[in-house]
Formats: sequence, structure tokens, C-alpha cells
Amino acid sequence: MRSVLLAGMTLMVILLLFLAFNLAWVNNLPDIRWDFSQKKIHTLSPPARQLLATLEQPLDIYYFNSSSNPNRSQALDRYGERVEDLLKEYEKAAKGMLNLHVIDPAPYSEDAYKAGLFGLDDTQGFLGLIGKRAGQATQRMDLISLDGEPLLEYEISHLIYTLMHPAPPTVGVLTGLSLNQSATQLLAQMHQHFKLVGLASTTDQVPESIETLMVVHPRALPDQTLYAIDQFVLRGGKLMIFIDPLSELDVGAASTNPRLEALLAAWGIQMPTDKLVVDTLYASPAAESTALQMTRLTLPRQSMTANDVSSWKLNTLLVSSSGTVSRVRKGRTTLTPLLQSSRQSALLDVRRAASVPIDETPAPGQRQVIAARIEGPAYSVFPDGIRGQAPGLQKANNIQVVVVADTDLLMDGVIGSAPNSNALFVLNTLDNLAAADILASIRPRAMASQLTNPLEQMREVAALTYTQNALELERRLAQTEQEWQRLNPPSTGFGTQAVVSSTQLQALNKERLRLPMELQALKVEAYAQVHRAERYLKLLMIVAVPLLVCLFACAVLLYHRRRRTLQAGSFH
Repeated sequence: MRSVLLAGMTLMVILLLFLAFNLAWVNNLPDIRWDFSQKKIHTLSPPARQLLATLEQPLDIYYFNSSSNPNRSQALDRYGERVEDLLKEYEKAAKGMLNLHVIDPAPYSEDAYKAGLFGLDDTQGFLGLIGKRAGQATQRMDLISLDGEPLLEYEISHLIYTLMHPAPPTVGVLTGLSLNQSATQLLAQMHQHFKLVGLASTTDQVPESIETLMVVHPRALPDQTLYAIDQFVLRGGKLMIFIDPLSELDVGAASTNPRLEALLAAWGIQMPTDKLVVDTLYASPAAESTALQMTRLTLPRQSMTANDVSSWKLNTLLVSSSGTVSRVRKGRTTLTPLLQSSRQSALLDVRRAASVPIDETPAPGQRQVIAARIEGPAYSVFPDGIRGQAPGLQKANNIQVVVVADTDLLMDGVIGSAPNSNALFVLNTLDNLAAADILASIRPRAMASQLTNPLEQMREVAALTYTQNALELERRLAQTEQEWQRLNPPSTGFGTQAVVSSTQLQALNKERLRLPMELQALKVEAYAQVHRAERYLKLLMIVAVPLLVCLFACAVLLYHRRRRTLQAGSFH
């Protein structure tokens, strides 16, 4: 009895000590987390921590997340949780300079009313950030798109940087076209986000106050202006340049200054002045029956580099009569594609684009780069200066240039067809170029939701193979259906109708039956390897567990049998 009482008292003392420890010491323990992910996606990058270390005034970040909204998908719920985890990392790293307020607004509540006043989207429940700093304008950031997750750290850091530095960045604009009449929509949006400084097409120096420059159609610019661009890039300026082999606005195209090609070569790239990109897969619908139709492309999300700031919140983008950018041999710079054509594309001579029939376009080959980010060492193409001036900068260790092989994407006629795409691409890229170095050095990272397994990669390859092989059959099927509808119009439904049965209709009906069968055969062939892998995986999952159970049972049986044998031997 005494031992039982002693044991009870001991347990009671241990329980009291445990409760006292939780009440008094748990809150004082350090918050330690380990990030075992391959890309360290749950840990703030060093540039983000450096940015937080520069905070001089406290900031308030309000995170609105309607986690109980019935219209929200599970994927968006998990995404919202990851956003909250990342924001808590920001709050912890800021060391008291950032106050995080997590709000789950209930329907028709005061919090929901405030979120609506801030302009947050409530289509799938509120999911966004509101940043505040005393004496400054409130900043908003919607997070409803899952595609933007790789850029999440950059965007949150951008919000914090904007709160600390609310003045819009200065962007110089130097153009060989009349943008004031032809690109009014783009310029209006640029004026909202940047302080624009126009430069004359004959300028011989870019002012020191301009750190980001946008150049449009520089083919006919004089040497002194190209020299100004050359020196601007070498001194560390950020450049976004639009070059077009066939600008629809520049009807009387002047001859190209040969120095421009040399300037591009100094940056490690080249762009043919007489070649257009034609693409049978991305071609926009048009009335023309010539190859010019296939130079007007609607670029989908797959044609963009997903993990680059330039494609943030973009789904499609329109280009027209664009060229292609590629690296020169022995080039030392790095070319990162931002926009690319499909594999069903080729290069066509500019002079033949308006006269060559669609059926006579070149055979498709590899993907063509339409826009690219250029980084790395470069040299000057004006080693002796210009007009008797002393030689300027001769080289740079790292230039930052974005080259776009199209100017028509800036024009009102094209932007009007894609009001939230083309302009957003330009704004995203310029904003990233104009960002401070500490912010621009925050690179996108693949998040946990985007890490694909081998089976998903096989499905993507199969889908691409099927799309490429089925393109011609789908086109013929569409033409057949259109012709069949023309010869066999729908009836009014009144009374009985005579069955039209001509030789041409019978041939069309055979095509309508044969072409879908061929498409299905192509699909089966393209996905054969995927289906085979899925069957093996299912078989493995079905057989593996019972097999392991059987092996475990056999091992237990053998163990007991051996034990009995040993016991029987020792008994005798």
C-alpha cells in the first residue's frame, strides 16, 4: 500500500512540474525550424533578410485569408497556409519592425467590408495583403493566382520596399517611332507607375539620373545615340530594348545602322533583320491566306518563362511580325528566354511574308526566342569614342538587358486585343529592371506545389507530342466539318426532311469518321508510355503491400518455429 501511495505522489509531482514548465518556460524557448526541402522554399533568401534589416520604421502587413469560403479549392487553401507561414518568417526576421495581422474575414463582417474597401478580390474568398506605413499610401497585393507562387517572396519583398520607398522609379524612353500617337494605352499605364523622361532620338548621353531605359525601334538611330546606349549599359544601367525586323508602324523603313548589329554582338546576341517567326500552332486567327497570318501569334502561358518576374499574372501575350534573338558564337553573356514560339515554328524571309501561301511556309523546326534577358560581361563597340571625344567605358563585368524582337506588341491596335497582357509584360519587366539591386537579386524559386514527379513530366511530354502530331489532322477535320455544314445546312424541324446523299457528302462523312479515328490512334500512341508506366505503378502498389505482409508473416512463422525447435532441443 505504501509503495502505491509513493508511486502516486511521484506521478503527481512529475505532472505538476510538467505543467509549471509549460506555463513558465515554453514561451521563452527559441522558435527553431528546419527546412529540409531541396530548394529551401520555406526559408527566406539572404537578399530578403538584408532588405528587412534596412527597415527604419515599423510596417503593418494585414493578411486577409478567407479560409472557410465554400468557393475555395483545396489547392488555394494550402497555398494560403504557405503564404501565412512565409509571412511569419518575414515577421520573425524583421525583429519587431514588421507587424503581421492575420485576418480571416467572415461573410458580411466588418473585416470583409474593410477588405472590400481595400479592393481585394472576393471571387474565391479574400486572399491578399494590405501594407501600411505611417504617412504613406496604403499598398495592396492580390494573391489569388497559384501561378505566382514562385514569385511570392519577390512580391512580398516588393510590397515592403514600396512602402519604404514610395517614390516611383525613373524610366527613360528613347524611341524611333511615334509612340505618343500609336501607343497611348501603354504610355498611360507607364505614367501611373513610373516617372517617364523622354529622350530625343539624337541624344548623345543618357542623364545620370536615369538608371532604367526603354528603347523602341533603334534601327535608324544615329551613331551618337547608339554610343549613348552603349555607355549607359556599360555603366550599369538597365535596358529594355524593342527591335523589330518588320514594324507595322514604320512603313517607310529606313536602312539599319550597321552599328546596331555590332552593339548586339557586343552583348553576345544576334538578331536577323530579314527574318520573321511563323508559327502554325500559336498563329492568331486572321483573314489573310498568306504566311503573314502565321506571324501574328497569341503566345500562351507555356511560351513564357514561368519563374521570371516578366510573366507575373500573364496568361497570354500577342506579338506581330516578330523576329528572333539568339546567342552569337563564343558569346560570354547568358541568354535567358522570356518568350518563345512553339516547336511548330520556322523563320521566313521578310520580303516573302506577304506573298507566300500558307501551304508553302518553311517546315517547322526548333523553338525561336522572341524575348530574352541578357546578363554577363560585355564590351564597347566604340573603343575610340565618337566625334573626337575621349574614349568612354570599354567593358563591364555584368550588363542587364532585356531584348524583345517585336515593337508591334506595344501599339494600341495590339494592346486593345489583350489589354491586360502586353502592357503588363512591359510593366513587369521595367519594374523589375528599375528595382533596387537588393530587391532584384531575389530570384524566383520553385515551390512545393510546382515540383513535378517523373510521371507528370511524362504526361507533359506526351501532351506536347500529341499536339504537334495532331495539328494537321485537326486542321483537316475542322475544314471537313465546315464543308459538311455548308453542304448539309441544319433543317427547320418542320415535318419530314429529305435525306441529302451526294457523292461529295459521302466522301465528307468518310473523312469525318476517319480523321477522329486517326486522332485517337495518335493519342494512344503518344500516351502509350505513360499508360504503361501507370499500369506498372498500380501493379506495384497493389502487389507490394500484400507481399510485404506475407513476407512479414513468413518471417514471424519461421522465427516461432525456430524458437520451438531450440526449446525442444534444450529440453531433451
